Amino acid sequence: MTRIAHTPWLLGLLCTASWAQAAAPDPALLGCWRATTIVLHTADGARLEDRSGRCTLRFKEDQLESTCRTTRGLATTTYQYQIVRPQVYATTLAGSTVRTEMARTTREYAYRIEGERLHTASVASATAPDASATGPRTETDAIRIACP
Repeated sequence: MTRIAHTPWLLGLLCTASWAQAAAPDPALLGCWRATTIVLHTADGARLEDRSGRCTLRFKEDQLESTCRTTRGLATTTYQYQIVRPQVYATTLAGSTVRTEMARTTREYAYRIEGERLHTASVASATAPDASATGPRTETDAIRIACP
């Protein structure tokens, strides 16, 4: 395992997507979560992992904000998101303080909430099934925290 030196681009990969028919927000998902583990599985089979706890996700009704502490300060990326199927959300990049050239245009994430823990994993999009196959696959484990 290799520890990721800079994770802002990783969170960009975590959340970039477009969506079709959307459901109402999941109340259990709303709020703030601190990433305890972020794993990037690259196309060449490498596994990059970050366990620094320096990244947070904040889910609002239709917006997701990811923030990471970096050596240069805070890196923030904002997405519009919607629930597209049970336990799956999709996002579209709305703005970022970091480079986003590695972000994919279509990304969906399966999520599972168990108590105060959230697990997300990128999945093939229902509207673009081969999108996840061409890009890195990501997984995140997070714990619920109080929002600032």
